[in-house]
Amino acid sequence: MPDQAPNAASSQNTPQNTPLLTALGLAGKADAAQFSVPLSLDAYRRQGGYAALARALGELAPSQVIGEVRAAGLRGRGGAGGATAEKFAAVAGARDETRYLVCNAYDADVRSLVSATLLARNPHLVLEGMALAAYAVGAQEAFLYVRSTRTAAAEAAQKALSEALEQGLLGRNILKSPFSLAITVVGVDRGFMGGEESTLIEIIKGRPMKAQQRPPYPSEAGVNSKPTAVQNVETLVNLPAIIARGANAFKATGSQATAGTKLITVIGPDGARLVEIPFGATLRQALRVAGIDANESNSRGVVVGGMEGGVLPLKALDTAYDFDALEQAGVIVGSSMIEVLPNDACMVRWAMERSDFLAGESCGKCVPCRVGVKRVAGVLQGLVSGLGTEDDLKLLDEFSHYIPDGSLCGFGVHATHPLITAMRNFPDDFAAHLAGHCPTETCEPVRAHRFATKHVL
Repeated sequence: MPDQAPNAASSQNTPQNTPLLTALGLAGKADAAQFSVPLSLDAYRRQGGYAALARALGELAPSQVIGEVRAAGLRGRGGAGGATAEKFAAVAGARDETRYLVCNAYDADVRSLVSATLLARNPHLVLEGMALAAYAVGAQEAFLYVRSTRTAAAEAAQKALSEALEQGLLGRNILKSPFSLAITVVGVDRGFMGGEESTLIEIIKGRPMKAQQRPPYPSEAGVNSKPTAVQNVETLVNLPAIIARGANAFKATGSQATAGTKLITVIGPDGARLVEIPFGATLRQALRVAGIDANESNSRGVVVGGMEGGVLPLKALDTAYDFDALEQAGVIVGSSMIEVLPNDACMVRWAMERSDFLAGESCGKCVPCRVGVKRVAGVLQGLVSGLGTEDDLKLLDEFSHYIPDGSLCGFGVHATHPLITAMRNFPDDFAAHLAGHCPTETCEPVRAHRFATKHVL
């Protein structure tokens, strides 16, 4: 059984404290997706904006900034939840004095509202977080990596960058200190893989979008083969509060394993909504914050993690939203999304559609990912079309291990989550299709013949 969340009555883990939505001017808003008007520089400074940067540059050494982040227990918001301070320390301790910072604000899953909202509503919060991180690691050049199709976010970032340069908040000798930082906005639209850590570095270098083997890690050889700190945008926007208010204030919210709050895109029958919950709150609480009461009369399951996330049954709604608890349940934080599936959703078809999408998004560099995910989609198409056999389930189980074990990057590692969780949590759907009928009577054949394959290789 997955870890359960602490008592929902606990004030620490009741979804009420929303520091990020408050900073975005969206706390209590019914529709947080309406983010077309960015906060001006004057308005941001009236809220205490850039005070943390001023304190860091005037009172703290870079090592002390890292120490404060370590004391706060800040974990990365865009990946496996690694300790942010340790990634900073790895770059700061590099012998090479030329270092870079990359802020990943790409939103690989286009349905996610997190990065686009942060940039479009409060771009200066992002820039201040970047400046603090760059100061901590000793970088004088940084890249703000955004999805170019999110025009409101990209334009807000460019405008805020110009304002900050004019006011001496970025550029040379920031706030009359010895620290200088140049930030370049990089806008691309390269599909789902465009947000993967190693591929975005290749794109910044001007190279083809291909995943890279690690080690060496970006902290050793990233942009221009120099030490590079790559951090998710939501991770970085927590830095100003940590430096301005201290580690203890940040740790007051969240779980024992993960301090702070998390922005989540919740997708339900009425569309997408951005919510903020403390780590350790349950999936059920997150849905209720979004105004959704998922039950057997209206829902079949919930997808956690976006397009590479897994599907959980409704009985798992009391699982804590935290890195370790979600991993134990078989899902991931991923793209920071929770999606409610309707009660007529067939999980075989759902797994097929996700696998088919992911097969088209692979960068194609490694065979297990390029060929394996396509084969998974093909076998599932056969099952949906009434052409499946018992051997297909054994083959799918084999692929579910072969693909992540042989893939270079996180895309391939997580690509089989839809398959694995659908087979584990909804085995009756697969059994029904093997018997020749769809359990929800919603599937139509998509193949006229079986996908020819005998084994993995």
